[in-house]
Amino acid sequence: MRTGVIVGILAGVLALPAPVRAAPGAPAAPPADRSEVRFTIGEAALLDLLKAATPYTFNVGNAYLRVDLTLSEPRDLRLLDSKATLKVRLKGSTLPVDQILSPVFTLRHDEALNKYFVVVSSLPVQLPGIGSIDLKDSLPRFEVPELVEDLWRFSDRPVALNLDIQRIVLLDHRIEIGADVVFTPAVPGGTGASR
Repeated sequence: MRTGVIVGILAGVLALPAPVRAAPGAPAAPPADRSEVRFTIGEAALLDLLKAATPYTFNVGNAYLRVDLTLSEPRDLRLLDSKATLKVRLKGSTLPVDQILSPVFTLRHDEALNKYFVVVSSLPVQLPGIGSIDLKDSLPRFEVPELVEDLWRFSDRPVALNLDIQRIVLLDHRIEIGADVVFTPAVPGGTGASR
């Protein structure tokens, strides 16, 4: 699936029209930057990613009272107003909790690290005997990989296609990603996985 997406991206880049020469005497426009590609990921694909990443277990509490909670069965993902919302099931293994939550996620860019993170900005839970509590600080921020790699074989020489993520924007019903494309000789036996 990943290779198909990347081949589709490259096909779009290669299908760009050739540059038109400026008329004599007119100032030459700077050449377009062909190294950056832009692609979008829709809600359905992102929901598939969440389904593949769950169940996800985390703990809340301290050394004296620690509760294991598991998020599973994500559905109804919506990207609107620069945030992501969905429905997800929360189940406790040491606490009798089994409910459907509606967490809110936002995308943040850490300028100091020059990295993007998905942050839980709201995760309200009803705990028996305690009441409502927001567990947003109980989950870590999730780093978006800055480099996505894939490998091709050309005459027994592996070639790596690296997409170096430069920009991520959360739009209504999709995420738009801008990346620089770099082709390099690959080390044989590479995984082709993102890092």
